[in-house]
Amino acid sequence: MDADNYYIYKNSWIEHFNKNGYSVFGIDLQSHGESEGWENLSLNVKEFDDLVYDVLEYIQKVQDDNARYMNYSSSSYSSSSSSSNSSSNSSSNSSSNSGSNSNSNSNSNSRGGESPRNDNSANRMIAPLPVYLIGQSMGGNVALRALQIVGKYRGLNRRLNIRGCVSLSGMIAVEALGLPSSYIYKSFFMPLSRFLSDFLPTLRLLCEMPYKRFQYIRDIGRFDTMRYRRGITCRFAYELLKAMDNLDHDMRFMPRDIPVLFIHSSKDKLCYPGGVVSFYNRLNIRNKELHMLNYMEHMLTMEPGNERVLSKIMNWLYNMSRPQRITA
Repeated sequence: MDADNYYIYKNSWIEHFNKNGYSVFGIDLQSHGESEGWENLSLNVKEFDDLVYDVLEYIQKVQDDNARYMNYSSSSYSSSSSSSNSSSNSSSNSSSNSGSNSNSNSNSNSRGGESPRNDNSANRMIAPLPVYLIGQSMGGNVALRALQIVGKYRGLNRRLNIRGCVSLSGMIAVEALGLPSSYIYKSFFMPLSRFLSDFLPTLRLLCEMPYKRFQYIRDIGRFDTMRYRRGITCRFAYELLKAMDNLDHDMRFMPRDIPVLFIHSSKDKLCYPGGVVSFYNRLNIRNKELHMLNYMEHMLTMEPGNERVLSKIMNWLYNMSRPQRITA
């Protein structure tokens, strides 16, 4: 990102994904960036799962837009082919039956001239794009939670077609709080955060990001004009704790046929590496990988060595992009 807050595409992760045939879609989560927050407050949410449902809804929108585009392109191509066929048939004195058949094929594709944008039955014939979720820090929790919701609602993934998930420095546990399954987490931190959420919901908690090796990451955040700097609300803090607890509690809903890649730094002082290892060891799915790094800290997409992380992801995507049967 440059001094004017414009994203620099050249040599970015997005450019690398595009060059390898992947389109990249993203949104500002509720109360982040330019998105509105609950009660018009930044860094404030009613429920953490609202963020997850927004992501799932966005994936469905991408699939629907792609289906409309593919149908429109197909219909335009069919109409163009029919017109050229009709012209060539006339000049070569072809029989009227041949011309009639061409017109019939064209009409069946475009419903007698109706705009294909409204052709829902045709949209359903387009196979959904394969989708791979990638989330960093809190976004890693959102991505993993999205899989759990897909696992809870059987058949949902037939429309979304999520084929894999990558968690980068995922917010599975916070080092200062310990594991969500621990006694102190459930008996002290959760009740305390809920009390503050109920009685002081809009009070803001300021916390300095514990970057030690790459402190310039903190400076980048300070200069980001879209980043809210006054801290999260007590309501949001409680929802974050509840999100980690829910993710741990609902592990059984993780779809067994959707591969997951975890990449985490052993030196991460924000999102607890031990929590990721614990989650990974208990995760009962067919294909999972965990890469622990010792040369980075927390912001794996920005710190020195991020190109090695990107290479790991690209290799994983290459291995995972083969056709898979969707059962969730």
